[in-house]
Amino acid sequence: MPSKTDYARKTKWKKGPYRGERGVGGNVVYADTSLLDKHLFVHNVSPGGFDWGQQASDDKAGQLAIALLAPWKGVDFAVENYHLFAENYIRRELTEDTWEVRTRDFRNKDHFTAYAGRDYPPNTAPTPRDVPELEDTDLDSITYAEEIALAEKYKEVLWTHGNRRDNLRRLLRIWDGTETPRDDSISSGTLYRVKGLNIPSNARSTLAREFGLMGDLAAWVLYCPNHSRMKGISSTSAEGIKKSRQGFIQYFGGEEFIPEYDHSEVPLTESPTRDESQQTLNTLSDS
Repeated sequence: MPSKTDYARKTKWKKGPYRGERGVGGNVVYADTSLLDKHLFVHNVSPGGFDWGQQASDDKAGQLAIALLAPWKGVDFAVENYHLFAENYIRRELTEDTWEVRTRDFRNKDHFTAYAGRDYPPNTAPTPRDVPELEDTDLDSITYAEEIALAEKYKEVLWTHGNRRDNLRRLLRIWDGTETPRDDSISSGTLYRVKGLNIPSNARSTLAREFGLMGDLAAWVLYCPNHSRMKGISSTSAEGIKKSRQGFIQYFGGEEFIPEYDHSEVPLTESPTRDESQQTLNTLSDS
């Protein structure tokens, strides 16, 4: 079973055409000259194999749909749409004992749109409520469908950049204390990957320069009352920083892992707001 989220699309199963044959020993499907894998590691609907046509069971038609879709459209698309493709194409269009599907059909978006018209049979992929807690999950043995459900279950605190299963492992390490994002050094590249931090590159450079560690930056982002007080951070950038709160929470695996904001360690470039400056001038003038 693959241990990574990013299922390799450049596989022997992506060679075409796909051919199905009914035989005395059972139903066989080829991807070019190789036997098409059942793709049970994506979603285990029917360990017994494939079938097609009107007499095919929902499970066996569904397993064939997953195996056809995953190499071309990715595991997320296969898990989300296999039930529609199984009913409207596998069972309704592949009605002969032998059939062939051209690989160029899988490059054509209209080919899938044409068969996505009904919600039957039901999608049997697990939902976030169906999977156990992350601490009780063996991440080396779950299917991609279970992985997708886990990621949805912990979406509020799960880092979303890169490999999804590795991010789930990282979340576990944060929770058990073996990894501490607060000590990560800051780089502009890391800040580009923080969800919601849509600010100009010069503002990112300012943050990377002023804060040494991600923990210090996250504390400032979440708990500083006015981000525009820092020199180099405009009011527009300050609004963008405010919208990145959830992105930093995901990076840290939960708000409870972000340190408290230490006002005594405010960067030296932090300057008073215009209103505060005007208030100071008025006070001096009155004096």
